[in-house]
Amino acid sequence: MKLIRASLLALLVLMYACNKINQPEPDQKQVPVLTKKANCVDLPIEPLLSKEELDDLVLNTLHTRSDFRWQWVDIKTLCSAAKQNEQIMAIGYKPSGYGDISAELHLLNLKSDIWKRTHDALIELIVNGINKNTATPISWNDIVIEDDPKLPILIVRLTDASVITELYNLENVRYIEPMGYWPGSVDRSSSGCSASSTTLNTADWTSISPGCRLPWNFNLANIPSAWNVAQGSGITVGVIDAGISSSQTLLGSGFNNGASAVNRTITTDFTYGNSAFTSCTHGTSMSGLAVGPRNSLNATTGVAYQSNLHFIRACADVVLNESAEQSGLKNALVKMGDLSTVRIVSMSIGTPFYSSVIYDGVVYAHNRGKLLVAAAGTSTSLLSWWGVVYPAVHSQCIAVTGVKENSATCSSCHDGSEVDFTVVMERSSNANRNSLSLPFSGTNPTYIGGSSSATAIFAGVAALVWSAKPTLTREQVFTAIRNTAQYYPALNSSKGYGNINAGAAVNLAITF
Repeated sequence: MKLIRASLLALLVLMYACNKINQPEPDQKQVPVLTKKANCVDLPIEPLLSKEELDDLVLNTLHTRSDFRWQWVDIKTLCSAAKQNEQIMAIGYKPSGYGDISAELHLLNLKSDIWKRTHDALIELIVNGINKNTATPISWNDIVIEDDPKLPILIVRLTDASVITELYNLENVRYIEPMGYWPGSVDRSSSGCSASSTTLNTADWTSISPGCRLPWNFNLANIPSAWNVAQGSGITVGVIDAGISSSQTLLGSGFNNGASAVNRTITTDFTYGNSAFTSCTHGTSMSGLAVGPRNSLNATTGVAYQSNLHFIRACADVVLNESAEQSGLKNALVKMGDLSTVRIVSMSIGTPFYSSVIYDGVVYAHNRGKLLVAAAGTSTSLLSWWGVVYPAVHSQCIAVTGVKENSATCSSCHDGSEVDFTVVMERSSNANRNSLSLPFSGTNPTYIGGSSSATAIFAGVAALVWSAKPTLTREQVFTAIRNTAQYYPALNSSKGYGNINAGAAVNLAITF
């Protein structure tokens, strides 16, 4: 399993890393601040690739390898990409003499001398390099988009091929890659922000106390049985999404309505835009599924209806195709990582393209002990050939996708070998009848589908399991869910351990 492998590796490396951190840093009198690679590449020869040529290369790689990473391309392709779309580059860095820093990413002190010297030297190289080739001198403030104070990342406006090549040739550069790149032949965004227009079918819910609606698919995950043991009390679920509704009182002043009246809390933050509250309905639906109150107002209940919620808006919509969305997710993961109260982080958002910036955020939050849950991917038929998307692909994340009642993959869901679990969220007879959640305002339920809804439900179940025995480790929570899932101990080639069983998982958890 991805999470256990990642955790064991992180633990072993961290044991070494902690010892390493206590050792003296390399003597900067002997080690140069910036060090070139042994095998440097030359400045690429013009002309660079056109947008069409670049798109063909990227999409062909995606088709043949089911993945694409900028680290796989040559310097000419990299410089070509820098001139397309947003013309923004991300530069991950490290001091000379340092190896892989993943295990200690959450422990770094970028204000220490060795890190500051590297940081300042890179800025000087970039600014001086650009000014060599321009008639109008620029300053660092003219080109910097983000100078991350927590992670060793610089995000800058940069198209100069000579500067990109010089950075590419440094051992100090962990990665250099374009942000916000998107093939011109593919829809820029399938946002998922609009509410479903499907008329509510009365067969898709039942009434339960104290006067709320139980979504039809909760029974298929055995969630009501789990409620006999645990309701999520004392656990904070973090949701990273595209905004939450200020008009939905059940995610506001009514968060403690009905059986959820346990003095639980809801807090919001944002790393994209200027507010957590937007007109996008997606984050409201995800929050409602995961932790919506078991209310007395005839609205739907969430899974972990006594859990706390910390919501962070990190993007404009569910497809992370903007540089600001990618850095927004990274920054949200760092914030979630730094909150000791948050145990679970649910992400029903993603991108088909690997992003080193996002990966740094994933590693940081995982190193901080968070259980990360991510959607395998939801898309239209045009994009259905893509496999599991990022960040769900990463070993630090639990990848979840949705299935129909007959266990077939849902009509818009992605699956693949990276999937860990599935959740039933779509009627076999009608792809528009999905799980139900809170609407943008009011109490009349709305359908919400895809791997997004499956992910939010899984996050809620994880909160139930953890609340059943709060002393469990992250790995024990995963084990309880895995060992009671549909296919365990076998692994399905595209659906992982299959459908989860919340009731069985909670009952197993209390025996640990």
